[in-house]
Amino acid sequence: MDVRPERLVVLGSILMDVTVWVDRWPDRGGDVRARDGKALVGGAFNVIAAARRLGLKTVYGGLIGQGVFADRVREALREVDVPALLDPPPHGRGDTGFDIAVVEADGERTFVTAPGAEACLEPGDLARIRFQAGDCVYLSGYDLTYPGSGPTLETLGLALPPDARLVLDPGPLAAEIPARRLNAIFNRLSLLTLNRREGTLLTQESDPEKVLSALWRRLPPTCSVVLRLGPEGALVGGHADPLRRVPARPVTARDTTGAGDIHTAVLLARLAEGQTLQDATHDANVAASWAVERPGPSQGPSREVLEQLLAGRR
Repeated sequence: MDVRPERLVVLGSILMDVTVWVDRWPDRGGDVRARDGKALVGGAFNVIAAARRLGLKTVYGGLIGQGVFADRVREALREVDVPALLDPPPHGRGDTGFDIAVVEADGERTFVTAPGAEACLEPGDLARIRFQAGDCVYLSGYDLTYPGSGPTLETLGLALPPDARLVLDPGPLAAEIPARRLNAIFNRLSLLTLNRREGTLLTQESDPEKVLSALWRRLPPTCSVVLRLGPEGALVGGHADPLRRVPARPVTARDTTGAGDIHTAVLLARLAEGQTLQDATHDANVAASWAVERPGPSQGPSREVLEQLLAGRR
């Protein structure tokens, strides 16, 4: 597999995460008292921050709105020194959106998303981005489902230079991506990274190896797949690569919010450093295990912390 990013262009949308931690779901029409609650910049910002912490040159190619949430997004991007290619935004698209994340006692999280300006990418916006040779373009399946951004991103492959690499994380709404749109992205894809649930949604298979077999029938010969299996690690491979299982680091999960984002960011950062897909996935597994031990969306481990984790010192 040939994915060695020189620059990461993140097209997945950034929004606010309003997160609450609860012991149990409330009864319908009832209420429960949250143990804690926070409002933090999230979505694709998790990928951006984690990649930057490992030194990967990164830019943001999504939209930012106008309003209090959008101002928080701009501040967060400045703090990690990542330019927003489409800022200032066109007028009239409102504030950045938000999601409500409910995290239960076992660390599992459930989202309700209220999209905003970030979901309204138009062809003229995409044309403002100057993609470069060696770019690795990250796309989230969330954006492919939006009535605004989805049709625009369906043509993304035509906007990319031949040697740019496209990476997709289909996300929990994978089954809602229109088939033609998903096929258009699949036809240009270099790397697909997804979890077990998303793989089942896309293939109607539950066995991980059958999920991969079904996906490879739909992907280009040069595309590789990383299937994240949580505490069971990950399966990686491609048409020309042997299927390999990469183990996980055993931990007790407190909050899985953003773990997939951290995994993807570290995976790409390690590929940019010249690691093989198997080795990069191993490091990404370790980074994701670190993230789920901590409450709230994570910005990923620093290089120092990751190296300590890999050496077994934490």
